[in-house]
Amino acid sequence: MPMTRWILVALLAVTLGGCATSPPRPPAPTTDEIVQMSKDGLTPAEIIQRIDESGGLYALKASELANLREQGVSDEVIDHMQLTLLEATRAREAMRERERMWMFGYPGYPGYPWGYWRRPFY
Repeated sequence: MPMTRWILVALLAVTLGGCATSPPRPPAPTTDEIVQMSKDGLTPAEIIQRIDESGGLYALKASELANLREQGVSDEVIDHMQLTLLEATRAREAMRERERMWMFGYPGYPGYPWGYWRRPFY
């Protein structure tokens, strides 16, 4: 009987763990879709909400940004597209710096897990 109970507990844990996953994000709207949303009359806040929900990042050249503006995309949406890219780049660089500090140390600590005076590389 105890073995059956453990099997049921494990099965329940696996089942509940599967229910705890979050649904996948919707695909990020393309620039053409953003232009179409602007032409369809969606407000900049609605377009920005769709970009944020999908986690879209847009690495666009200045000419592409100007083209979006000419096609009717508001400045607020274009600024948000650039801001999300900058924030993602900053976060990625912060993670790299954190990793570098862990691997190679920081001022006053050389970064080895066994301490300063026990380095085996002398």
